[in-house]
This record gives sequence, structure tokens and C-alpha cells, in this order.
Amino acid sequence: MSAQQLFIFIAIFTLSLLSLTTGALAYVASSTNYRIERDDINVGGRLSSSTSYIEEDTVGGIGSGYSSSTNFLLHAGYRQQASTTLSISSPSDVELLPALDGAVGGTANGSADWAVTTNNAAGYSLTLSASTDPALVSGTNTFANYTLPAAPPEFTWSVASSASEFGFTPEGTDIASRYKDDGTACNAGALDTSLSCWDPIQTTNTTIASRTTTALSGATTTVNLRAEIGTTRNQPAGTYQATLTATALAL
Repeated sequence: MSAQQLFIFIAIFTLSLLSLTTGALAYVASSTNYRIERDDINVGGRLSSSTSYIEEDTVGGIGSGYSSSTNFLLHAGYRQQASTTLSISSPSDVELLPALDGAVGGTANGSADWAVTTNNAAGYSLTLSASTDPALVSGTNTFANYTLPAAPPEFTWSVASSASEFGFTPEGTDIASRYKDDGTACNAGALDTSLSCWDPIQTTNTTIASRTTTALSGATTTVNLRAEIGTTRNQPAGTYQATLTATALAL
């Protein structure tokens, strides 16, 4: 085993956040100063509150509740209409393989899948961020964030022989237009060419996928990760790690 051997691990975190704008909902009645977004005929109900909680309930609804099929969800009843759900899967941590020899150079790859499910008619967005800059570190040693060309992202992965860099590219039906391509260039066309359109992972959120409709069966985005050491780089040995956070937001 070379004394220069490197091991690369990616720690994964996921968040789900709801963001609902009631002003965008349809309404059934209105006046100059007020509007009723939803109404119902029941035998009772009220709005109750305490220091820490607010409860709104109804009594006497008939035929209310949730039901579903392969392609549809039904939320029947007054209270059910106010419910928006959002969930995101949490993949395991990723080890980029193979282990690299810092004196020789090479490329290590890995991937993580995030599946977002929501009944929100306006859809969702999925962002990715890193906890540090650069993202991939081992003590004081680092891989540089992937270097972008003048018109990012970069269609074909390329690292100089004297550099070591770390980057990603997403794949899936909902990827952002930034990562779609026309076969030769990114942020153009409607293709999702495999292992193309590479970007650095920043500490600020980068939108990697979104849709403007429900995702009842779950929409999966695969994040491909890559680290490369150039042949003349001589990268210090160590266990290099990056902590990445994926955040799903209902639009």
C-alpha cells in the first residue's frame, strides 16, 4: 500500500421544508376586505390556541379523509384540503472509489440518490450545498472545488495535471435547466447526457432539480460525485471528507 493513499468519504444530510403561500390559493367568496378560501357545512368546529400551539378543528364531516391510487391522492373534506405533504429520502454516506494514490493521481467516483415526494400542485425544488469551502478536506489539506469554464457548467470533466479537484453533476427527469444539454454544451437543449455538465459544490444552495407539478410517486435525482488528482499533483495522503446537504422545498 502506498504511503500516499487517499480515502474519500461523503457525509450526506437531507432536509425537507414546506413553504406555502395561501394568497395563491383559489377562494370561494370574498368582500372588500376579506375572502373565504374554503368553506364547509358541519355541526361544529373552532379555532383554539395556547402559548405554543394553534388548533383548528371541525365536527360532523361526512366522507372526509385520505384515499389514493397509483396515480392520484384524494384529500376529501375541509381540513384535508389545507394539508400539503413533502418528503425526501435520505441516502447513506458515500465512499468515492477507488482509493487514490496521491503520488500517482487518478479519479474516484460515487453517487447518491434523493427521491422527493409531494402532493403540492405547485411542485418542489431540490438544492445542494457543502458545509465547507473547499468542500472536500482532510485536516488542512483540500481538493479544490471544480474549476468552471467561462460558460458553466462544463460539459466534459477536465482537471489539469497539476491540480486536484472535486465536483458533481445531477441526473434525473427534474434536473434544473443549468444541467441540461444539447449534446455538446450545458444550460442548452433538453438532454440529460450521462456524466456531463459538472459543477463545484458551494456552501450556498445550488438548485439541482425542480418541477411545477405534484410528484406523487416520488421524483429521484442522482448526484454523481467525482474527485480527481492530476498526474503531477502529489496530493498529501489522508481521509478526505465532504459534508453535503440536500434540501427539498415545496414551492
